[in-house]
Amino acid sequence: MGAVIGVDRFVANKAIDFDGWIEARLYGVTATQVAKAATPAGFREALAGLLDPTPIEDNDYMRFGREQEGPIGLWVKDQFGVMPNEWLISHGTEAHHLATPDGISLSHDVISEVKTTGKDWDPMKIPIQYRRQVQWQMHVTGTSVCVFAWMLRLDLGGIYQSGWFEPKWVEIVRDDDMIAELSVVADNLWGEVNAHR
Repeated sequence: MGAVIGVDRFVANKAIDFDGWIEARLYGVTATQVAKAATPAGFREALAGLLDPTPIEDNDYMRFGREQEGPIGLWVKDQFGVMPNEWLISHGTEAHHLATPDGISLSHDVISEVKTTGKDWDPMKIPIQYRRQVQWQMHVTGTSVCVFAWMLRLDLGGIYQSGWFEPKWVEIVRDDDMIAELSVVADNLWGEVNAHR
């Protein structure tokens, strides 16, 4: 863990070639997909999404999240030295294990993930789907720590704005037991994808 990620593992860049990034995600299991697939109903949904990908309809919540991602990412960079990231990265030995962490340190030993939320979270009780997502990102990148930062979203009569002056954050450490469970889920999901394609 903590080794510099080889250049060959940086697969596609969302900012440079969004369509190429979307396409590259079809050749493996991402953090979002494996987090969803960790339950039986989620597995079926993730499989359907991989077999017949359809764009998610944009909404105001998503737009607010996109608008906040950059500023939150820069705050994380200033506070922790974790650079914003747009690269889809593959695992060293399991090429179909993929992730795009929101940030990665120059030494490749810390990642970050940023979120917006309509309800504040207890730092000790980050929602399970996000903990799974972060653990998968640490698995793919070989890191052992994630700076998880979030900003509250306020709805002021249909106008969304930040609820705080700066994000809240918590450090999430690597959980190899959860990663092992997610790896089984991902490999089962990828096996089903290949069986149906």
